[in-house]
Parts: sequence; C-alpha cells; structure tokens
Amino acid sequence: MAGDWRESVWGEEVSLEYGKALRGYSTEQGTYRVFGSNGPIGWTSEPLAPGPGVILGRKGAYRGVEFSRNPFWVIDTAYYVVPKTKLDLRWVYYAIKHHKLGEIDDGSPIPSTTRAAVYVKEVQVPPLKEQQAIACILGALDDKIELNRRMNKTLEEMARAIFKSWFVDFDPVRAKAAIRREHPDRSNEQVSRAACPNLKPEIAALFPDSFEDSELGEIPKGWCASKVRQHFRLTMGQSPPGSTYNEIGEGVPFYQGRTDFGFRFPTRRVFCTAPTRFAETGDTLVSVRAPVGDVNIANERCAVGRGVAAVRHRSGSRSFTYYSMNHLGKHFGQFEAEGTVFGCINKADFERLPFVVPVADILAVFDRIVSPLDDRFETNERQSLILASIRDALLPKLISGELRIADAERIVGRCV
Repeated sequence: MAGDWRESVWGEEVSLEYGKALRGYSTEQGTYRVFGSNGPIGWTSEPLAPGPGVILGRKGAYRGVEFSRNPFWVIDTAYYVVPKTKLDLRWVYYAIKHHKLGEIDDGSPIPSTTRAAVYVKEVQVPPLKEQQAIACILGALDDKIELNRRMNKTLEEMARAIFKSWFVDFDPVRAKAAIRREHPDRSNEQVSRAACPNLKPEIAALFPDSFEDSELGEIPKGWCASKVRQHFRLTMGQSPPGSTYNEIGEGVPFYQGRTDFGFRFPTRRVFCTAPTRFAETGDTLVSVRAPVGDVNIANERCAVGRGVAAVRHRSGSRSFTYYSMNHLGKHFGQFEAEGTVFGCINKADFERLPFVVPVADILAVFDRIVSPLDDRFETNERQSLILASIRDALLPKLISGELRIADAERIVGRCV
C-alpha cells in the first residue's frame, strides 16, 4: 500500500444514519426516490437526505448498497451514509460494496447489519483526488450500463405498445371501421389514409375495416380465433439428475424456472452435462411453475428444466412469440392455484390457451418493424454484461490499491 493511503476504520470515516418510516411511497408520484433495505421502493415529494448519497440496507436477508445522485428518502430498514472526513461519496459506495458491509450479520433472528459491527471494520482511504478518479472510472462504466438499461426499457415499451395496438386493441381496424361507417363509398386506400395517418399507407391497407364474431368475441374480419397449439411449437422442460448440474461452466446453460429469469434474458447460474430438453436461440422461455407465465428470451442454445417451456411461433418470429407470450399472461393466472400446491401449467393446458391469429402479411410487417428494436435491445444487453465484467474486475483492484491510477488529477478533470 502506498504511503499516501491511510489506514482507518469505518467508524472514523462515516456515520450510518437511520432512515425514517414513511407512508404512501409505493403510490406517491413525487420527485425523490425512496430506498429500503434492498433498493428503490417508491417515490416521495420531500427528501430526507441531500444527494449525492449512499444507502446501506440494515434489515433483511439481503441488504443492498445503492448510490443516489439526487436527494432521496430512506425508510427505517436502511441507513444513509454521512461522511466524517473529506470523502467522495461515490468512492464510498464502491468501497462499501468491496468490503461487503451489507453482508455483515449480527446473529439476531432477523438478519441485520449494526453500526457497531460496521464501525470496527478496517478500510484503506486514498487521497481525495484518487478517490474521485476511482469513482470516475467505475462510475463511467455503471453510467453506461444504466443508460443501456433505460434505452432497453424504452425499446421494450415501444414494441409492447405496437403489439397491444395491433393485436390486442385492434386500433387500426377500429379506426378504419369508424371511417368506413361514415364514408362507405371510399376506397380502401382512402379509408386507410384517413384512419391511420401514423402508419405507412401500404401497412394500413393490410388491416381490415370491419369485425366479425368468433368464439373469442369480436375479432378483425379475416383473422382467426384459435388455440396456442396451432400456431406455436412448445418444448416443455425436463430436469435431469441433480448430479449432472454444476456451476463451473461444464455442459450447457440450464434454466430451471423463474429464479433464473432477468429483465429480458435469463442469468447463467447452473450448467448441465446431460441435458434432455433444449431451447434454441431466440425461443421465448415461459415459467410453467409458480409464478406461472413470466417470460424471457433465450439468447443462446440452452437446456430447460421442468419449470420452463420453450416457445416459438411457427413463422419463426422471435419478436411476435415474445410479445404474444407476454400478452397471454392474463390467462396464466388461473393456473396459480391449480395442479401442485405451487401452481403449474402442463403442456395440454398451455396449448389450449386461446389465441387470435392475424393474417400472415400483418405478422410479417410487425416482425420487420419490431425485430430491429429487439436486436438493439440484445446488443445493449451484451454490451452491459461486458461492461459489468470489466467493472467487477477493476473494483477490488482499485479499492484495495492493488491497481493504482496514474495522474489521478488528469483523470478526474476529464471525467467530471
């Protein structure tokens, strides 16, 4: 350790201040984030602490660490950090993560982190400029990951909105039907232009201008009321013996259920050397054991256990399959209390779920519009995984001083 780093303990550097109870944060539409023991939980109109700030979970099986640029509120299951010395708070955030202060347990029946247990832990404190440089480097990686996350959220919302408008609410059909009722003598092209000004004329022309009755209720004329089995291929997962599982990367990634699912793609945790059922790249993964109906996309060939089904539309469309399975979520709830005590859906019940089938031309246009959005989403996700791995490799080396930063003032000046 270089001589300009000082040996200290956390109690000499920071004070952990208790959060305060707060009502209504889950429904409040305020400006300021509310944090609990395991991260953001709502909003409020008044902050408890100024930003930037660090939040450390106090109670619960998992006590997270969060950084907030802006003023925030902390409820009474967490602490917020107040420096006693000159510290960069984002460096404090990374130092707390490195020292795993959120994992300290005082041995009480309810897992909790106490001030006394934290304050005696040793910490090496670099000069302020080097703190800022470390925070700048690690923070730039986290900021890009957060930007990708926000972009992906927007991409997902855009694609969901198109799917809902076309295939759930039938907005183009309803708009054309309304114009047709008022102007029965107009051509399809004229009706399409008047009813769907935000769609290209050639796309709007593909939608019918009337509805017809079906066993599923009123649907666009020419579309079909059907079942999942007639339009999707389902592979129900199967779990090999536990002795074939490992966490060291032997075999293929193996997903057993909802606990493996992420925002869009599953997270590698377990591998299997003797898989029996597979999902191919682009298949939609659906949890078929409680909670039934959560969805992800397989971003590589993988094995699926009995808690997962792999689904793909017979057209091969990754995007249409994924958003269709999201929409079918309204039907999955009925299976939560059926089957086993945990709730499940079997292949026969899955394949019997109702499904409204659009004409092939409209499905193809949807895929042409939405597939690039999903491609961008996947690119962002892969980039974020690379950035996270770089951050995770750098963090312990920078915080411990094993890796020093040359010309810290120059790096800080470039980053802030």
